[in-house]
Amino acid sequence: MSSFLTVFRNSGYLVGFKILSRILSVVFLIYAASHLGPELFGALSFVLVTVELLNSLGDLGITRYGARELVRYWDNKEVWAGKIMAIQVLTSVPFVVVATALVFYYHPSYPKLQLLLIGIAAFFLFSLISTTESVFTASQKFFYSAFFTFIGRFTYLVIGISVLAAGGSVVLVMWAYLIGVIVEVSLRLLLVSSKITGFSFHFPVKDLWRMLVATFPFALVAISVVFGYRINLMILEFFKGDVATGIFNIAFTLYMPFTFIAIILSTTTFPIFVELCRKDKVTGKKVLWQWYRLFALTGIPAAVAVTLAADSVLKILPASYHGSSTMLIILVWSVPFMLFIRLDLNILQAIDKMRAVVNGTVLGAIVTTAFSFILIPFYGGVGAAIAAVIPYVIQAFYYQWVVNKRFTHQFAFPLLLRPVLGGLAMAALGLILFSLNVWLAVATGFLAYLAVILATGALRMSEIKAMARG
Repeated sequence: MSSFLTVFRNSGYLVGFKILSRILSVVFLIYAASHLGPELFGALSFVLVTVELLNSLGDLGITRYGARELVRYWDNKEVWAGKIMAIQVLTSVPFVVVATALVFYYHPSYPKLQLLLIGIAAFFLFSLISTTESVFTASQKFFYSAFFTFIGRFTYLVIGISVLAAGGSVVLVMWAYLIGVIVEVSLRLLLVSSKITGFSFHFPVKDLWRMLVATFPFALVAISVVFGYRINLMILEFFKGDVATGIFNIAFTLYMPFTFIAIILSTTTFPIFVELCRKDKVTGKKVLWQWYRLFALTGIPAAVAVTLAADSVLKILPASYHGSSTMLIILVWSVPFMLFIRLDLNILQAIDKMRAVVNGTVLGAIVTTAFSFILIPFYGGVGAAIAAVIPYVIQAFYYQWVVNKRFTHQFAFPLLLRPVLGGLAMAALGLILFSLNVWLAVATGFLAYLAVILATGALRMSEIKAMARG
C-alpha cells in the first residue's frame, strides 16, 4: 500500500473515532456546563487541564522517543517495550508524590481537593497508556489506539451523564473520568501483550538512565507543547477564577477537534517520514511537499466556517456562556499555522534536528505564558485566546526557516496564496448570505472556496492520484 493510502487509512481511523468522541464529548460538556454552571464547570475544567499538564510532565517525551526507537529496532521490540514501560512508570512516581504533597499542603476547599486527588490517580494510569501508545504508533496499529481511547471516553461520558441526570456531584463526574481511564488502560495492555509484543525487563538498569538522557529533547518538546496551549487556562484561573475558566473552556472544547486533526495527521505520517528520511531523502522531500499542499488547502476554510457559525452554535448554551463565541473565533485562526507546524515537527524529528524542535516549542511556551500574563488581567478569556494564537504564528515562521535551511531549501508559505484567495471568496459570499441563514452561508461559502481552488489550480487531481499510487 502506498504511503499516502497508509496515512489516509490510519488517519481515517483516528479522525473517525476522534470526531465521534468529540461529538459525544461536546454533547456531554454542554450538558455538564448547563447542569453545573460556570463555576463548578470551571473547577472541573481546571482539574482536567492539571491532569493533562502533569501527564505531559510525567511522560518526559518518552512516548515519542519510544515510538521512534521501536521503529528503528523492531526486531528487539520486547526489550524496548519493557524499557518504555519501566521508565514511564518509574518517572511518574515522583510526580505523583510531589503533586499529592502540594494538594494537601494548599488543601483547596471542596470540591477541588477531591477532584485533584482523583485526577492524580488518573495521571498515574496515563503512564501505562503512554507505554502502549509508543507500541501502537511504531507498529502503525492506529485503529486500536483510537478505538480503545474511544471506549474509555465513552465509558466516562455514559457514567458522567448518568451521574448528572441523577443529580450527582461534580466529584462523581470526576470518578467517572477515572473509571474511563481504567477501562482504556486495561484494554490497551491486554491487546499489546497478547497480539503485538510482550514486555521484557531483562536489560541493565543503566539503560534506563541512558534512555532518560536521550529523551530530554523530546521531554522539553512535549512539556512545552502542552504548556503552550494550556498554560493560559491555568493563568486565567489564577486571575479570573472558576467562572471565567468555565466560559473559556467551552470555546476551547469546541476548538479542540481542529487541533486533533493536525495532531492525528502528524502522528500517522511520522513513522513514514522517519522511514523515508532514513532511506531516501529525495523522496521524503517530495512527499513532504505534497502534504504541505494538502494542509494548506485545509486550515483556511475551516477557520472561515467557524467564524461564520460560532455565534449560532453557542446559542444552545445558557446566556452566561455566550461570550465564548469571540474566544472560539480567535482560537480557530491558529489552525492554518498549526497544520504547517505539525509537518515541520515531523521532519525535524525524523532528521534528528531536535534542537530546533526544542527551541521552537520552548519559545512557544514562553510567548504564550508572557502574553497570558499581559493580556488576561485586562481582557480575561479573550486575552487567553489571543495569547494562544500568537505563538503559533511565531513558531510557524521559525520552523519554516529551519526546515528550509536544513531540508527542503524552499519555503512552503507560497502554497497558502491561492487558499487565501479562496478563503476571501468564501467569507465574502458567506457574509452576503449570513442574514438569510448561517448554515446556508457556510455551505455556499465552501462551494465558493472549492470553485476558486479548482479555477486557480491549487487542487490538482493528478497529484492526488499520484500520491494514491505511491
